[in-house]
Order: sequence, then structure tokens, then C-alpha cells
Amino acid sequence: MRSTLARSTRVSFRSAEHGVWQRAVRLYSINASPFGRELLQLPLRAGVPQNSPRRFILPTGCRRFQSSQTGGIVPPNIYNYEDIKKLSLNPDEDKILVDVREPAEVELGFIPTAINIPYKSAPHALSLPEHVFEEQFGFEKPSKEKELIFYCLGGVRSNYAQELAGNFGYDKRGNYPGSWEDWVQKESTRK
Repeated sequence: MRSTLARSTRVSFRSAEHGVWQRAVRLYSINASPFGRELLQLPLRAGVPQNSPRRFILPTGCRRFQSSQTGGIVPPNIYNYEDIKKLSLNPDEDKILVDVREPAEVELGFIPTAINIPYKSAPHALSLPEHVFEEQFGFEKPSKEKELIFYCLGGVRSNYAQELAGNFGYDKRGNYPGSWEDWVQKESTRK
């Protein structure tokens, strides 16, 4: 039996050679090549025919490609509650706190000084031209010279948002992995 992986998806599979679970993550097409249009088959046994019309990846060769290996995308700074608290009390012109939750979630509360750019409903926001961004969100598009520090409800969307911002040319990025849940918990214990 063979596992099949469509582009931009994740699967886990068991390597018959080594008996361990491995993961293939986010395979993308490059310049709309046939590579991205077909399904990749991940064989669970060695000896895959070389003249097969499909491309094969041996399970031992599948691993996540780290952006730091390319030298192109800079890893984000990681912030904790104390850092974000200082930033909310003493805003820094070179740092912008970005809440990536949906507007309905933001209505329940937000970290002071944060701007809202929802990740789910507007993932492309940072790629928009400045005038379109301002029309859509009601404030100026953040400059690529400033550091964007992302947070969400629990840290998942903020991580994806900061990765996406890196793809849009924002090299100065930060992530608050504790996000809103951590903020609320720490704020309630301080009172």
C-alpha cells in the first residue's frame, strides 16, 4: 500500500525500512511545473521502478525544509508575557503588535496598542498595495522596516502569520506563542 500526498498538505507515514514515523510537509509547485500538478506517491517499500510516470519519494528522504538553510528568511524573535507587557505599556515606534484573530474574537478583548489583521479571513493582507490595505483595514499598512509581533488565541495562527509575513518581505518579525490565553491568565493573576 502506498501513501499519497497532494501538494500543500501534510501526512505521516511509517517507513518500512526503519520502522519509524516520518512526515512530509508542504510540497509546493515551482513555476507551475508538472511537479505541482501531480500527486506524489510515497512508497512504503524500497525498489520503486525508475521508469514509472509518477515521481516517487523514499520515506527516508522526506523531512521539513528549514528556511534557515536557505539563508533567505530570517527566523522570528520569540516574545513572552513580560516583553509584551512592557511593549503595551511603553509602545516602541519600531515594533507593532499584530492581533491575527478574527474581529469577533477581538471584540472580546485585545492587548493594548495591538492592530488587528485577521489571518483566516485576510491572509494576503500584507501583500496588498498600501492604498488598498488602508481602505480595507482603516489604518496604514505596516512598514517593512518595523518589527511585526504576532499573537492570536493560542499561538498557532500567529506562527503561521509570521511565516507568511516573512514570505511577503517582512524580515523583522516576532511571535508571542503564549498569545491571548497567556495574556489573560497572567493579567488575571496580577490583579
